[in-house]
Amino acid sequence: MLQFKNNRESIFWFPFILAIVSLSVFTLAVIFHWMGPAEGVGAGFCEAGYNGLFKQPVNTFSNIGFIIVGISIAWSQAKGRYAQNNNIITRSIFFPTFYASLVVILAPGSMALHATTTRVGGVLDLLSMYLIASFVFSYALTRLFKWKSIGFTLTFIAALSTQLYVQTLPYDIPFFGVIGSFCFGVFLILTGIIEIFSFGIRKVQMDIKYGIASILVMFIATFIWGMSLTDGPWCDPSSLIQGHGFWHLLNATSIYFLYRFYVSENLISKKLKV
Repeated sequence: MLQFKNNRESIFWFPFILAIVSLSVFTLAVIFHWMGPAEGVGAGFCEAGYNGLFKQPVNTFSNIGFIIVGISIAWSQAKGRYAQNNNIITRSIFFPTFYASLVVILAPGSMALHATTTRVGGVLDLLSMYLIASFVFSYALTRLFKWKSIGFTLTFIAALSTQLYVQTLPYDIPFFGVIGSFCFGVFLILTGIIEIFSFGIRKVQMDIKYGIASILVMFIATFIWGMSLTDGPWCDPSSLIQGHGFWHLLNATSIYFLYRFYVSENLISKKLKV
């Protein structure tokens, strides 16, 4: 893994360029119908499907929150904020760059689904979710067991592979719909359990309020998500206020709080190798 050096400003540029390139590719894919004709995938998220370029405009553009948060994370790390704390993210170039990049990717991934309502868009949406879930799960275990980079990498690949495999199973789960969404939720719950257990046994100082805020916002987002599904009590297909749009914005907020929780960590040991 790359050691933290004086070139930390490079942390900003990869997520920033990734945002520009991915949004450009997304726009071209929508304009030229690279993902195929609309198939009604995502119809369960309430917003009415329109005949324009963006089938679900509110649900599409609410994903910009992930771009803002991802770039903000990269900018903060590039400028050395929280560098006084001794943890993997503040002492590494790879981890904050990777985390910020995966947050950025959530935007075009989800936008692909809601803008096109195609099967390809649905796959890209789930893939972006699996990537961020694999990161937080692997990062929690890496800190708990004090793994080196190879431990994180192998766990990340295993978590991602598991979710991709489960996605292929022909089962639907009540409330969650496709089994892939259920598996995503399971990994997030496991991550929360690991973080709570880790906080109790590791010799670290952390600002727990950010961890609590991240979980609380995620619970609120999930509640709104469920209430705003098609035929749900908060569903109004023609409204500019879409519960699923708030789900996106609140998830971006939760991810930012999780980042603040990560960088608040201060290991009691004098040095940390990543």
